[in-house]
Amino acid sequence: MRNLKYFSYERTTSILLFIFYLVILWFVLPVSLAIFLSFSTYPVINFLHKYCRIAYWIAAIIVEVLILTCIFLLVVISINSVIVIFPEIRNTLQNFPLFSEYESMFIQVLKEKSLSIFDSIIIYTADLFQLLMKHVIEVFIFLVAYYFALLETRKSRYWFFQYVPKKYRQEWQSHFAKIMQLFHYFLYVEFQLFTITLLILCGGFMILQFEQAIIKAFIVAFADVLPFFGIGVFLVPMSIYFYFNGNTFLCVAILLLYLFVQLTRQLAESMLWSNTLQLRTFHTFFISAASILLFGFYGILLSPIFLFLAVKLKENSIFER
Repeated sequence: MRNLKYFSYERTTSILLFIFYLVILWFVLPVSLAIFLSFSTYPVINFLHKYCRIAYWIAAIIVEVLILTCIFLLVVISINSVIVIFPEIRNTLQNFPLFSEYESMFIQVLKEKSLSIFDSIIIYTADLFQLLMKHVIEVFIFLVAYYFALLETRKSRYWFFQYVPKKYRQEWQSHFAKIMQLFHYFLYVEFQLFTITLLILCGGFMILQFEQAIIKAFIVAFADVLPFFGIGVFLVPMSIYFYFNGNTFLCVAILLLYLFVQLTRQLAESMLWSNTLQLRTFHTFFISAASILLFGFYGILLSPIFLFLAVKLKENSIFER
């Protein structure tokens, strides 16, 4: 009976109202993302305004331009890497040597499937660009909303909570602050893991004397950041290719590099997350995977919210063992 307080009228009303707000935020997603991004980038603007003596509205424009520049450079580097690397992979697969009759059948099927996958990736990239162009209006709304949200943060970083009933404002603001702190740490951890993976792969590819080692390392490391992908998507087929090509040394070397990167990444990830979430690794992966499957790309942004809710549920006595 003591746990019935968690299902009281007030708590139920609070939860339903919270869900209602989430639905509204989902339907105005460009504006919602602009508000949350303005909250995250406020320290940068405050630094420019306070220590660099730049007018607040100019600092807001500078930050917005810097973010757009970073996104543009990331897209350009990714497209350039695809343009440089995938034709090379395609030519390699097309010129793949065939050994015996049975191996020829297997390799032929593998080659056709591989070429189909690479073509699908290129088509998907083109479709993604076309989708972005179709949503030009939404992008424009996001940019304008982001600029005005940055101006509002000067008064209060939590200015948007004025549209929340006063009764729930303090509690929701506290939870929001914890969620954003977790989200910022999530991005920080992912950036560190990406950097570690990139540096190790760069060193490994350079030692193995690969051409365009940095670009190849960037593609493999970037695949490791994407949901349900990993460095094995590239390194394992590379190892198999060198084995069938008769280069046992490179086959073993790439497998060892793969194992070393995976071990280093797992150790680093465990150390970075150990004191943040009191959740098992499997539970964390399950929640993140479910979020991505349900909401697609936006599930990456929503994962910290669901992880925070899981931690809060775990802390409640109704879930005690």
